[in-house]
Amino acid sequence: MSGSLRVPFEEAVSEKLLLKKRFDELSIPQQTILLAFYGCPLPTEEHKLAWAVFQESCDYDELGYPLNVRPFPYVPREYRQLYACCGRRGGKTDTIGATLLAYEATLAGHQEYIRPGQECFLYGIAHRLDNAKANMAFVRATLESSPLLSKEIGTVTAESIRLKNGLTILPSTANLRAQRGFAVPGLYMDEIGFWYSDPDAANPDTEVVRAVAYSQLQFPHWTRVAISSPWTKEGLLWKYRMAGTMGCRLPAGVSRTEFEDTLVVFATTAAMQNPRITRKALAQLKSEDPDAFSRESLCVFPDAISGFFAANALFACVERGVGERPKLPREGHPEDSKPHYVCAIDPAFRFDSFAFCVAHRDAVKGVIVDAVRRWTPLRNQALNPRAVLAEMIPILRYYGINSIYSDQYHLESLQQLALDLGISIEGVDFTSKSKSKIYGNLQQLVNQNNLVLLDPDRSEPARFMLEELLRLERRILSGGTISIAAPEGRHDDMAAVLALAAFQATWLMPELPHNQEFNAPRTVFEECMDQINRKRAEREYGSSIFSNWD
Repeated sequence: MSGSLRVPFEEAVSEKLLLKKRFDELSIPQQTILLAFYGCPLPTEEHKLAWAVFQESCDYDELGYPLNVRPFPYVPREYRQLYACCGRRGGKTDTIGATLLAYEATLAGHQEYIRPGQECFLYGIAHRLDNAKANMAFVRATLESSPLLSKEIGTVTAESIRLKNGLTILPSTANLRAQRGFAVPGLYMDEIGFWYSDPDAANPDTEVVRAVAYSQLQFPHWTRVAISSPWTKEGLLWKYRMAGTMGCRLPAGVSRTEFEDTLVVFATTAAMQNPRITRKALAQLKSEDPDAFSRESLCVFPDAISGFFAANALFACVERGVGERPKLPREGHPEDSKPHYVCAIDPAFRFDSFAFCVAHRDAVKGVIVDAVRRWTPLRNQALNPRAVLAEMIPILRYYGINSIYSDQYHLESLQQLALDLGISIEGVDFTSKSKSKIYGNLQQLVNQNNLVLLDPDRSEPARFMLEELLRLERRILSGGTISIAAPEGRHDDMAAVLALAAFQATWLMPELPHNQEFNAPRTVFEECMDQINRKRAEREYGSSIFSNWD
């Protein structure tokens, strides 16, 4: 095949030697997206109904099947950008994306705008490189379905499809650097809803698109296509979803210039009419996980940020009138339990607060907070960690604690300071992955009313702790990761130290039942944990570390 003239899309999908065979295999909704994007007439009433559904001129049943579809005006016009929010298994990549890339690489006429010797790429971008590479198989199958386009295939590797016309279809991750310096007439962005959207991320979605935009300037018919299921109410997919086609959903008075060449499509999984997806299968998915079904099939965007704790559940955990608890067992009270107290700290070396929490596990009430402290630096004066640790010593002696838990922040320095004071500090992994587990344990304790907090009216540190717990946010980041933290500009040190203490008390320090004497037979678990902890401390700090508290 030769020549550099642009073949209209309508002609490309109606010619048997080109893409007709592949196009006829698509469902009516899948065809409609492509026809509308390239400004082609909609040939049947079914296509016009699909267009109305895509512009949300309909209702849906509980599984996402369109109901009461109302006519929606269709004016053929060619768009530059397509943002399609579609349910999973709707044929986004293997049909729509593959057909787009195959057409753009061979029939869109981009080659006449390439300078001699210039590298020209059409990118298939995905959040993960292995996904991007796997998608190339769909593009190759589309090209091979055409008697003429199959002859345009030059070299095919796991990394690319190089065509004889000088263009290369290249899989890539959402990486800023990957798209710089080349000519890029078109790109397909797979599952852009899961790309990073945080401006502080290494490759936020907006910056990736901005970098590619400069590589497209030389082409009069450049295209930019993003098709994805939703993740959170942030990022480019959410932005265009809220703006609508050509900005039609924006409030009056808001500029629509940015969206004037953009087609926006919204479709549930059921609305895409994938013949392999049945009503029975969708009903099964909905029954197994309604929340996931709402997002992945009905395309409902969940909030990116939500409160981590329910306020009423937290207030129910507060024991009124108690600002600090006496050590158990109390003298003259043989009925008292004999808990193993744990202590956790959230250290500060400069101008943050240094948080401290003592807790124990009770066989009946769950995790009980006994004492909390919060050391805050004076204005323009950094905290002295050694002085703070020294102030902890009397509290630790009172509760019979000789080893405390901390995150990994400046751990070695803290351990040396603690060793000089006759105590040990054990580091606990508090990364984003383990943080979710530790905070998840605290959330479960709160929801089951198995946490007892101190009265914020009787203790200022307890008040800070409750306020921070109420402010904690659960944020769903792009890519599916979860962040649990205070809002920007706020502290969460007291919340973090409670979560760490509660986790240690729950999983590492099983509580002795009420009325059980200390000389009662110890379980195998207790004996093993005692030996493990003692050997670890002896190995790191010397055998004398426990003698100070005997």
